[in-house]
Amino acid sequence: MNGLIATGAGDAYHAREDCWGLLAGRSGGEVQGYNLHEILRFGTAEQAEAAGYRPCGVCVGGSGR
Repeated sequence: MNGLIATGAGDAYHAREDCWGLLAGRSGGEVQGYNLHEILRFGTAEQAEAAGYRPCGVCVGGSGR
């Protein structure tokens, strides 16, 4: 994957599509029957932050677990 991703409903951007922070939010929404928001793609952290997203504490600025 190139770049960063976020969802329309989230508040963080992610460096990895397999980030458990991203996946947990999406699977929780599915279980509750919510329509999942589209995946948004950004080329840089500056673009994601200008759109109102913060870095994910797991895959961008955290431990990466």
